Formats: sequence, C-alpha cells, structure tokens
Amino acid sequence: MRSGQSGSRGRMMQRIKWIDMRLQAWAQWRAGSCGYRSPNYEYDGDAPKAGSVVEFNAEQEADAMEIDAAVAQLPEDLRKTVVAHYTWEGGMDQVAEKLRVTRATIHRRLCHADIRISDWLDWKRQHEQKKSRVA
Repeated sequence: MRSGQSGSRGRMMQRIKWIDMRLQAWAQWRAGSCGYRSPNYEYDGDAPKAGSVVEFNAEQEADAMEIDAAVAQLPEDLRKTVVAHYTWEGGMDQVAEKLRVTRATIHRRLCHADIRISDWLDWKRQHEQKKSRVA
C-alpha cells in the first residue's frame, strides 16, 4: 500500500511528509519570488498571502518550479486547496471557511494532492531518464 493511503475506511489518511516539505518550500518561493507568479493560479484578493521575501539558490528555484508544475496539473479542487493551505494566512479553519468545506475535506484533498504530486514527480523522472537514454 502506498504511503498516504489508508488501509481502512475509518482511519484518517496520512500526508506524505516529503511532499509536504516541498510544498512548504514552494509556498515560501512563491511568496518571495521577485515578481514571478505562476500563470496557473488566480489570486483571490480577499485572501492574504503568507510569507516573506526569502532568497533561493538555483537548486531551490528549480525544485520550487518543479513543484509549481506539479501543482498546476492537479484537478481544480485539489489545486485550490493546496494553494489556499500553503499560501493563505489564517490556518485550516479560515481556509475551510473560505473554500466552504470541512477541515476533514481539506485534509483529504491535501492527502490526495500529495499522492498525485508524488506520482507526477515519479512520471517526470522516468520521462527524463528515457529522454537521456535516447540522446
């Protein structure tokens, strides 16, 4: 069974820790990215942005851009939840209220987003390996 999936219906799904860490770094990068804003998101003017200006090295920039692309491919409900959770101030309760869903729904969506992002990153690495073998 994949990390992040529940073995029984009654148990809460677990987040994928390394994805959560990368999403946290992505949110910092997104908040302080010197004017870069991914075209894949619509900023909700009512929701304040979290974060402060942080400098990133080239590797951190590349990692953040990779996560940005992974988030962009998520279905709309998961993408909005990820953006809200990681970039809006106010915590889970305010995010749930703004998105008009329960805290449990936010958690479930984040778990599903973790799985999809992990799968997308795996696919991307496999695709890059195939390309490098052909070249």
